Amino acid sequence: MEKKVKRILIVEDEKTLALTLYEVLFTASGDFEIVVCDNAEDALQKINEKEFDLLITDLKLPGQIDGLELIRRLKEKRIPSILMTAYGTEEVREEAKKLGVKAYFEKPFSLVEFIKRIKEILDVK
Repeated sequence: MEKKVKRILIVEDEKTLALTLYEVLFTASGDFEIVVCDNAEDALQKINEKEFDLLITDLKLPGQIDGLELIRRLKEKRIPSILMTAYGTEEVREEAKKLGVKAYFEKPFSLVEFIKRIKEILDVK
C-alpha cells in the first residue's frame, strides 16, 4: 500500500525560521509536502484550495489575523495545529490549550523536539 504524503502548512513571517523549518521537515521525511506562507490571510486561502494534515503557525503575524485567531477560524476543519511564539505568556498557552493546539513551542526551541512532536501528531516514522 502506498503511503499518503502528509501536507504541512507553515505560517511564519520570519524568513530564516520559515526556511529552516522547511528544510528540517523536508529532510526529516520524504513523506511531507510542505507549503510556506508568511501571513494568516494567505494561509486561509491555501487551506481553502487544498487539504492539510498539519498547521504550524507563529503567534505574531503581519496583517489582521494572528496565529491564535487563525487556529480559531480553522476549528471546523479539524486541522491539528502547532503554535510557535517568541512572546509566550500563560494567557497565550491557556488559549492555545482551549483551542486544542497539539503542541506549543516557545522560541527558540529544539528542532529535534519539534520534529519528534510533528511525527507523533502525524503518526509517521
